[in-house]
Amino acid sequence: MHIIRFSIIKLVNWDKFGNFVSMLCLIHCTVLPLLAMVLPLSVFLDESVHVWLFIALLPAAIFGAWSGWRHHGDGKPSLLLAAGLALVGSAAFLPMSTAAEIAVTIPGSLLLIAGHTLNRRLNLISHIAGARPTNP
Repeated sequence: MHIIRFSIIKLVNWDKFGNFVSMLCLIHCTVLPLLAMVLPLSVFLDESVHVWLFIALLPAAIFGAWSGWRHHGDGKPSLLLAAGLALVGSAAFLPMSTAAEIAVTIPGSLLLIAGHTLNRRLNLISHIAGARPTNP
């Protein structure tokens, strides 16, 4: 009898999910304020959106960094992800002006995108290198 192991950690591509949510943060901070001048988008400009986006970013960064470390062993993506989480988290939870919030969130989102992208590329390189037959 075979035991089927089910794990949500392996089913989700955390780097793709993290890039998606990081892009949402970037769009939220750059495009929505401009659109809010002409459209009624107040529900998307609520402060609780930052907390919800951070809650979505947290597992993506943690599981993405962890699975990447297991595959390629490089710490650079983890450092980028940790720095991005620190910036986005501080913008979400610390009291600051809207301008400061945007000034902190945009670099944080860019660091998260860079970390997830680097992690995906290193995973791919590691996977390709591991699939090559070795010649004696």
